[in-house]
Amino acid sequence: MTESRLLDKLMIGVSEKYRLTPQESKVLSMLLQGYSIPQVAAHLKISPYTAEKHSQTVIRKLNIMYKRELPFWLLKEIETVKGMV
Repeated sequence: MTESRLLDKLMIGVSEKYRLTPQESKVLSMLLQGYSIPQVAAHLKISPYTAEKHSQTVIRKLNIMYKRELPFWLLKEIETVKGMV
């Protein structure tokens, strides 16, 4: 399974668990793939301000403080899912 498909499958559970909107899920997925806020905005055809607001909401819902914590959050989330299987 490719990394992108694995991330897509993980995002379904994450979206439900953390009650992310579809747009917030897209923003989170793109941030996890290394996209910058301007890149997210361009790809989703939204303003950089809106992309930043979505990212701030996601960060709050994930109960982390900074975007730079996302890779560590992802590793923890993967470990949690592995423990359930």
